[in-house]
Order: sequence, then structure tokens, then C-alpha cells
Amino acid sequence: MSEIRIPLPPHRYRFELLLDFVRRIAHPARMIVRDNRLWRVTAGQLFSYRQAGGAIVIDGCHDTAGRVSESSQRVLGIHHDLSEFYDFAAGDASLRPIIAPVSGFPLFCTETVFEALITLIIEQHITWKNALRGQQTLLRMLAEETATADECVYGFPSSGALAKMTRADLKPLKITNGRIDLIIRLAKEVAAGALDLEGLATMETQSAYDFLVSIKGVGHWTAANVLGRALGRYPFVSHNDVALQAAVCHYFDFDSRLKSATLVNDTLLRYGEFAGLVGHFLILRWVLDRYPVA
Repeated sequence: MSEIRIPLPPHRYRFELLLDFVRRIAHPARMIVRDNRLWRVTAGQLFSYRQAGGAIVIDGCHDTAGRVSESSQRVLGIHHDLSEFYDFAAGDASLRPIIAPVSGFPLFCTETVFEALITLIIEQHITWKNALRGQQTLLRMLAEETATADECVYGFPSSGALAKMTRADLKPLKITNGRIDLIIRLAKEVAAGALDLEGLATMETQSAYDFLVSIKGVGHWTAANVLGRALGRYPFVSHNDVALQAAVCHYFDFDSRLKSATLVNDTLLRYGEFAGLVGHFLILRWVLDRYPVA
């Protein structure tokens, strides 16, 4: 056992905000926080992450240190420099008080596009809490658990493992048959090499979005959030997200009865290239301000 140290980036990066967010996950499976350490399975191994001075310290086996460091920087969002966005928000009277409390929040990502897509399909049309419960159920069924001091965290199941599931197997997720069938179909296509999701990382953002929405069962909300959750790209506004609609009303002081996709677009699109990031940070604030520590 040894430790790997990843220097903190020169741009604004607040690891403690990521810990605060994870503490609010009602049904943790991929990440948990204990004693200011973030525990998660990365590159197939269990690690804890903690900040010490000017570095993030990864405690655990280092036999694949290079791969672990690269994967960890992705899942911790270390390389995403949002300085231009923060400067823009600081110079806008309407955005300054909204964004300032979450300035430096890491754009943490999934290890794979496949993981982001499957988890977002589970999240379609249900509450975040119920979606988290479904995701936890899926990981408990298929992924190997790795125990921390008092709880288990899980890696994400492979496409091959998911491809072997039936509709009956996935009924405990408590999502619709249509979404269960979609998850199994996509897993089979990825496992067979017929669908290259990981190739999206090298594609221009609009092309990657167009590729995703060409998949039957994947609409604007899912595609936009896959790009954010897997790649840290937020050019699109998830105007049909009911939580974002509520957050826009709350933080911009609109009557909650006015919440709608149209109001979200009217409010956020005026921020041009930063509209999607404003929406993302509204959701982050919404979770931190409204959800209790689990």
C-alpha cells in the first residue's frame, strides 16, 4: 500500500465542495465520504481521496499508478479550468451571488461514457432520490463490492455483464420496461462493438450530441447530461429538467408557479456560451442548499 499525490491545479478547485455534494447522495454506491475522505472504485481498485496541503492524496495500491492518476484526475475533475466562466459570473450582477458560493466546484466525471448513459437512462422521468436507489440496486446486483471501514462502494458493471440481464432481472430497479429494454439493448450493442460510446471523447461537441440523440430512446436531456457527466462539457441547457426549472425560479426570484422549460431558456440562454454551465451550477447549488446530508 502506498499513496499517490496529485498536485492541485493552478485554477480554482474546491475539493470540499465535492465532498459536500457526495454527502447528500441518499443511496450511495459509487462514492461515499467518511472523515473528509472520498472513497470510490477507480480503475478497478478501491481508493480514498483526501486533500493535504496543495495536493489530492490517493491512498491505496500503486501498481498501476499512471493509470490510477489519469483516471482519478478525470473522476475528480481536476483538469477542467473554469476560470473564464467564473470571471464572467463575477462580472454579472445577476449571476454573482448565485455562482460565488459554488465557484471552484469540480466538474467530476464518470470513468466511461457508458456509465454516464446508463445512469442517466435510470434517471429519466423519476426523482433523483428514486434514481439513486435504482442505481444502487443495479450496482449491488452486478458489480463487485469493495468494503470501506463501514460501508460498501462499487465499480460500475461492464457492458458484457449488463448485456446478459433480462427484463425480469432488472425489475428491481423500479423503472419502466421501456427503459430496462433500452439499457439491455445498449449494453449488448456496446459489448458487441456495434456502438462506440467512448469515441465521443474525441468528437466535436455538437457531433457527439447529434450521435447521442440519434440513438432511439435518447433525447435532449439525456444527451446533454451525458456530455456533461462523462466529458465535463456543458454547452446545452437541460430546459426540460424539472429540478432546473425549480432552481431557476428559486435563484432568480420568479414565482414558482411560473416554472417551465420556456422560462429556463428565456433566463439562461442570455448567457450565451455559458448558458449550460449556469444551468449546471444552479443544479449543484440546488442539491447543496436543498438536500440534507444523508
